[in-house]
Amino acid sequence: MRWLLPAVVLIATACTAPAPPSKPTAAPATRPPAVLTPTPDPGASALKIIPLSLEESQLPPPEPTPEGFASGRPAPTPAATPEAAWKYLTITFAIENSSDTARLVGIGGTDPSATNLAAAVLTARDGKRYKALRSNTSFGLRTATARSLTTYPVLLRLPAGFRAAAESSGTLSILTPARNVLTFKIPADLTDYGTLSIPPLTSLGPKTGDDDVTRRLRPLIGGFEPLDLGSVSAGVRQVAFPATAPPSDAQPAGRPVSVPGKVTLNLLGVDASDPADFVIRNRGWKEVSLGVQYRNEDAQQPRAFNVSAWLFGEDGVVYTGDAPTVGDFGRSLTPPDPAAILIWDGRSAGADRIAAGQSQEPRRLLFVVPRELRNGILVLAGDVEAMYTVAAIPVPPPTP
Repeated sequence: MRWLLPAVVLIATACTAPAPPSKPTAAPATRPPAVLTPTPDPGASALKIIPLSLEESQLPPPEPTPEGFASGRPAPTPAATPEAAWKYLTITFAIENSSDTARLVGIGGTDPSATNLAAAVLTARDGKRYKALRSNTSFGLRTATARSLTTYPVLLRLPAGFRAAAESSGTLSILTPARNVLTFKIPADLTDYGTLSIPPLTSLGPKTGDDDVTRRLRPLIGGFEPLDLGSVSAGVRQVAFPATAPPSDAQPAGRPVSVPGKVTLNLLGVDASDPADFVIRNRGWKEVSLGVQYRNEDAQQPRAFNVSAWLFGEDGVVYTGDAPTVGDFGRSLTPPDPAAILIWDGRSAGADRIAAGQSQEPRRLLFVVPRELRNGILVLAGDVEAMYTVAAIPVPPPTP
């Protein structure tokens, strides 16, 4: 028993003694977080804004007469009083496709004054932003409706390097189409206008996000590169249309363009006449007829060719006529493929079923254009791509 008490004290002391220090352990090596580099979208800034004129005024410019009114003059400016601290800047501009592939122009809406141009912004050097007071355009006003009753915009196809200031199509074929115009209310002492930005076209029809059609449509649309107006002064600028220089692949009439084993087409002639419709004739327009012939180069199978046509005039207007390639596609069970969407806006210019190794009688493409238009470029796209220089368009003698 006399040894029991010292043993208990020894055990208690051992239990309360501090543990020997542990060896330090190295912290596990950590990898730096991955930096995600966004993939640049080549179409986000594929379109350039080409200013045609900049005008300053003390009063807002007159609004154009709504289509269908008998009067052809602009509506007078509503009663307004000049404000000493403010002025109005009106920018008229064209659009150029600066990418290396055809793009759809990212302007659309249900009304010339209710497109995404209405959300354009002028950002001054001090960071102040001025929203567009008024906008007007003739681009992207046509639509196509699917079985779901969803309406999609029919947008202009602009070839690489081409410019356009307006589009004449549908009921606009007998009216001078409006050019792209933006009006801003800015301080009277502002001389450096800053940067003009046009937002992308986001609403493509569906109200609940993208669907099978918009997922095919959206990658084809070109966005706008912001325009620095610092070196642009008020006044009118001379701009060449439909491109800075004639496209190198534009062929003269009479020279065939072939896709080996598939098709050969040729522009056989250009003619002009007075329209039978007296309203169109009285407005100073003429009817241009272009004869395009197709030959099926497939020696085994008959073929049909889906082709659209546009006439790019030297006046900056794209003429697509009254017969676009696409209408409502309410009976279609499958969404259109991107190749079809890209040529929606053009007038139908293809060929029906052609026997193997045979040619079809020339198809006449009709465009209604101003009488004074003499030169342009015919653009064909779809199953075959071709460009033809249309020079010295005749001026028909006036109808007695």
